[in-house]
Amino acid sequence: MHLTTLMSLVIPMAILGISTLQGAAAKCSDGLVNVVFNTGHGGYTEQRWKQIHSASNWLTFDFGLGDKQIPMLGNTNTSVQHAIDVVNGPNPPDFMLTFNEPDNKYGSSPRKAILHPEEAANLIAPLLKKRGNHTKFIAPVPAFDNLNWLPEFYGNCSCQDDFSAYNVHIYNKTVEEAKIRINDFHQKWNDKPLWITEIAPGQYTGACPNPIPWDHTTKSMQDIYAWGQETEWIHKIFWNSANEINCTDTNVAASFLLDFNNNSTPLLDPFNELNCS
Repeated sequence: MHLTTLMSLVIPMAILGISTLQGAAAKCSDGLVNVVFNTGHGGYTEQRWKQIHSASNWLTFDFGLGDKQIPMLGNTNTSVQHAIDVVNGPNPPDFMLTFNEPDNKYGSSPRKAILHPEEAANLIAPLLKKRGNHTKFIAPVPAFDNLNWLPEFYGNCSCQDDFSAYNVHIYNKTVEEAKIRINDFHQKWNDKPLWITEIAPGQYTGACPNPIPWDHTTKSMQDIYAWGQETEWIHKIFWNSANEINCTDTNVAASFLLDFNNNSTPLLDPFNELNCS
């Protein structure tokens, strides 16, 4: 066999090997991987945050301006005025989340809204008029995205163009179900990028799963981030939850990265090693 023939075989194989290695080492897009700190059992602490190496940002359910935190707008006039001061101040945040699940007052039966669409539109109007020149606002996120809260809100405020991204919360047992819901939402609201500010494989039968199905949760987490990377229109995914809370919350009973004692669960290392490939 001639040397040139050998070389013609070796070079393509080398190229293929390089390509394969590069694909295996692919990293998640900058800013895609994020996390939620729930307020139970202390919520965010610096010690907890330092253990979560892969996350670009974090959120919790208040307006805080901690390092790498994305603030969340409250539901009162005082909260709106404070937000106006911040976005027009010397150090405005890059992003601000707006109303969180305003359509659902937890514990109410029958379901009641925290803010009706018209109330929310009137409440946020002063902030959108005095929005500053830096901060990008993320659209309100309803608890029930299949209802009419969002269309009625946009109809009342005429402010849909004021938001830089849409927002959704997703809790389904399987990744396939989650993808269907996310795609359905995106088909309806597809003129902007999407943030998924809460996601986990929830809806387990019964509370406090024992044993916790860590393998299922890990695979679900890896798959949803890899798929989110592929879409290009999903810009941020916030895994819920960084910290263990009440195991009767079936949305996050099997998805926390750190337990009550700040020890890592079997999910923390896979989260820190996400590569979205």
